[in-house]
Amino acid sequence: MNDPGAAERRRSGSVDGTAAPWRGNGGYQRLCAAVTVSEIGDWLLFIALPLYVLRVSGSALDTSTVFLAELIPAVVIGTVCGPLIDRWNPGRLLGALTGLQAFVVLPLLWVGPGSVWLVYAVAAVQAAFTSLTIPAQQAVVPLIVDSDQISSANAMIEMASNAARLIGSPLGGVLLPTLGLRGLAIGDAATFLVSAALLVRPGRASSRSESTHPPATAGRWTAITDGWHTARASTTLLASLTISFIAAVAQGLFLVLFVLFVLRSLHAGDQLVGLLRGVQAVGGVLGGLLIGIWAKQLRARTQAVWGLAGFALISALCWNSPALTTAPWWYIVLFIAVGVPATALSSGLITRTQQASPRRVRGRVLSLLGVAQALGQATGILAAGLLSAITPLTVLLNAQAGCYLTCAIIAITRFDRRRPNLVPSRANASVRSDR
Repeated sequence: MNDPGAAERRRSGSVDGTAAPWRGNGGYQRLCAAVTVSEIGDWLLFIALPLYVLRVSGSALDTSTVFLAELIPAVVIGTVCGPLIDRWNPGRLLGALTGLQAFVVLPLLWVGPGSVWLVYAVAAVQAAFTSLTIPAQQAVVPLIVDSDQISSANAMIEMASNAARLIGSPLGGVLLPTLGLRGLAIGDAATFLVSAALLVRPGRASSRSESTHPPATAGRWTAITDGWHTARASTTLLASLTISFIAAVAQGLFLVLFVLFVLRSLHAGDQLVGLLRGVQAVGGVLGGLLIGIWAKQLRARTQAVWGLAGFALISALCWNSPALTTAPWWYIVLFIAVGVPATALSSGLITRTQQASPRRVRGRVLSLLGVAQALGQATGILAAGLLSAITPLTVLLNAQAGCYLTCAIIAITRFDRRRPNLVPSRANASVRSDR
C-alpha cells in the first residue's frame, strides 16, 4: 500500500516516521538555531539592564521596576494581538517580529544617567513583542514535525533555550563593564537579525499552505474572545491555563524570596545568588536531552505531572535544608537537579496545549498561556513584597513549593487521559482545512 507521507518523510530523513524531529528537518533545525541565537542576546540584556539601572540609580525599587515594566505589555498585547498568529502564517510572523526586535533595542544606544526611562521603555516594548513571538514559535512546531514528534521537538527547543541561558547569562554580567550597555545592545540587535535570517530562508519554519487561511471571524472582539471560549469549553485547556497561572505565581514568589533565602537563610552573598540562578540551566539542558530521547515513551500529560511533582519536591527540600546544612555545594546540586523537572513541566504543558487546541485558534490559546503567566508572576511578586514583612520566610517558601504540588494535582485530575488526535502530521499539514 502506498504511504502518502512516505515522500515527505524521506525528504525529512524519517523513513519510518519515528526519527528525531531534528534529523533531516531543515525548518526545525533553523527554528532551534534561531531560538538559541536570539535568546543568547536576550539573556545578555536580561542580566545587564537591571545591573545598569541599579548602578545608575542605586535604587532596588527602580531595579525591580524593570521586571514589572515587562508584565503589563505582555498581558495587553498577548490578549489583543493573539489572533494575528492564527490569521497569518506563524512562521513568517515569527521571522518578521524577530527582525523588528533588532530595532527595538537600538534606543539603548542613547541611554545615560538622565534617560534611564529608555531602559523601561525598551523592556516594555520587548515584552510586547515576546508576548507574540513565543506563542508564534509554539504554533509553528506542530506544523513542521509529525504529530508523534511534537513532545520531542518542544523538549529540544527547551534545551536550546537553556543552553542560550548558560551562555548569555554570564556573558551579560562579564561584558557589561567592558562593552557597556551600548555594546550589549548592538550585540542583542545582531542576534535578532541572525535569527530573523534563519527563519525567513527558503523552507522556513512553517509548512502552512499559502493558499488556505483560517476561517474569518465576525469581528475583532470575536477573534479575541474565540481563544478564551475554546479554552473554557475544554477541561484540558482550562487546566493548562490554571496551571500556567499558579506556576507563575510560584515563579513570582521565587524572584523576590530567593534572594532573601540566600542572604538570610544561607548567610551568603550576591555571588551565590548568580551562581544558583545560572546552574539551573545545566539541569534544563540535561532534561531537554533526556525528554527529547524518551518523549515517545512519555506522554505530555505524564511529563507535566511528574515535572510539577518533581519541582515541588526539590523546591521543598531546598527551602527546608538550612536546618541541616548551609553548604553551597548542596544547593548547587539541588538547583541543577530542579532544571530537569522544570523542562519536563514546560515541555509537557506546551505539548498538551498544542495537542488539545483546534488549529484555527491554536495561536490564541497559546497566547492566553503567556497572559496567564504574566498575571501570575505579577501576583506572586506583589504577594511576596506584601507578605515578606509579616510572614516567616520559610512559610512563604513552602507555600511557593505548594503551588507546584497544587498544579500537579490539577494535572492529574483535569488533563484528559486519552491520547489526542488533533494535530496533523507534517505530511498533510498543508492540505488539512480544519484549522
